[in-house]
Amino acid sequence: MGKKAIYILMLLTGIIVILGCQIASKTEPTKWSVGILAASNAKAEKIVGFKQGLADLGITEGKDVTYIILNAQGEREQLLPLARKLVHEKPDVLVATGGVEADALKIAAENQNIPIVFIGAASTVQRGIVKSFIDPGAQITGVDNYHAELAGKRLELLKKLLPYVQKVIVIYDPNVPPGYTSLKIVQNTAKDLGIVIKTIAVSSRTDFKTKLNRQSVQNYDAILPLSSFLIETLTQDLLAFSWQNKIPVMGIIEQEADRGYFAAYGVSMYNQGYQGARIVAKVLQGQQPKQIPVETPDNLELVVNLRTVERLGLKLNETGLNFARIIIK
Repeated sequence: MGKKAIYILMLLTGIIVILGCQIASKTEPTKWSVGILAASNAKAEKIVGFKQGLADLGITEGKDVTYIILNAQGEREQLLPLARKLVHEKPDVLVATGGVEADALKIAAENQNIPIVFIGAASTVQRGIVKSFIDPGAQITGVDNYHAELAGKRLELLKKLLPYVQKVIVIYDPNVPPGYTSLKIVQNTAKDLGIVIKTIAVSSRTDFKTKLNRQSVQNYDAILPLSSFLIETLTQDLLAFSWQNKIPVMGIIEQEADRGYFAAYGVSMYNQGYQGARIVAKVLQGQQPKQIPVETPDNLELVVNLRTVERLGLKLNETGLNFARIIIK
């Protein structure tokens, strides 16, 4: 064989080897796949925290795990169809970014034997997502964000920050378990603090616009929204109302204070996702969800927005401000 022929043969062999390596790298599957269901873009920070949590545990996107993320874009009726689509993909674990997502995934995955982990949901026992914290039952577990149980503490902190507060508007969704759970807690706390509350039940955006107006909040000192997917989607509307009517809103998560609520108390979206990653890692490594107790938040934060304090002309108690872990200036 001539030198030229040998050279061409070597060249072709090299090209085939290179192409083979490229094809292998493109088609080689990751070790695990994780299906994530989000009700809206508001859950984006949870997903960021979740991915980082897994990465810090040595489970890297693209190398160890592939994510399939479906977002209902605020359309609640799309959650169940999207949940069924995720189940059809047969991922190693399904991740719900909240309570409504967990409800949908639990229905869609019935009899499918796919583990489900929720990375921050409220009133998970009361709404039937799990049997109990210690014994979740079935193929589901996760992080209960305690949004409902912390409602009373939010009222207490509101009073510490603004001691003059005597009358509070409480907005809740009567169609979800966290609404009634947190309402009962707030009513008991208000009685202990000597605060008068007025409840406004909101079941839709129309309800919100009809029932919450200048007249309905006249002579009231603050607004306390309770945990619900609907009320979460109304954050920008409530913020606009707060600024227009010079009435402070005590929120649930850090992002709400970032956006302009006077203050918020709870576990951030990011931290819910980050904490939930620890549970998902256990499931990916072989543990059954029913063997993993439901967790409560690792980190609770009081966030105060001083820009909003100034904008609304609030008389803030400096002693109460000492309870804040994050101050937005």
